[in-house]
Amino acid sequence: MTVTLGFWLIRLTIWLAVAAWLLRVFVETSGRSFAVRENLIRWSWLIGALACVAHVVVAMGFGHCWSLDNAMRHTAMVTRQVLGVELPWSVFVNFAFVAWWLFDAVREFRSREVRPLGAVRHGVWLVMMLNGTVVFGPRYWTWVAVPCVVSLAMILWWPSNHDPGNKKEFVGKDSPQ
Repeated sequence: MTVTLGFWLIRLTIWLAVAAWLLRVFVETSGRSFAVRENLIRWSWLIGALACVAHVVVAMGFGHCWSLDNAMRHTAMVTRQVLGVELPWSVFVNFAFVAWWLFDAVREFRSREVRPLGAVRHGVWLVMMLNGTVVFGPRYWTWVAVPCVVSLAMILWWPSNHDPGNKKEFVGKDSPQ
């Protein structure tokens, strides 16, 4: 693959989206309350959503010449190489994910309190990020992404703040502050 402006824009936009998502996850799961916590969560979520929209736009423009057929053919080819099965329709799953993230980020700004991501949203984001990394990322990222996802899942589903011996309170929407 030739390294061009489009190559870097496609990667930089998704790297920014993933970094913003991870920032929100780590701030939210820290359980700590601080002055700008809610603003940091809201802004990281919106920046991540906008970066993901930008990623789709630059991928469609630079990577697929604004052709949905090209995007579907490319996706089918790459998923066949990596997973052994052609999944051209997964382009539409990605479009739905991006729309959901943007809608969710706007909704977050309109709500009075920051809503915790919850298991469903955490699960969807983990699957989308891992799938995108494994399928479209360089092969070495798979060996980085899988342990990170496993670690993140352990943090999210078995947090130390749920340990009965731990006196630290979880600060969330339904917990006393």
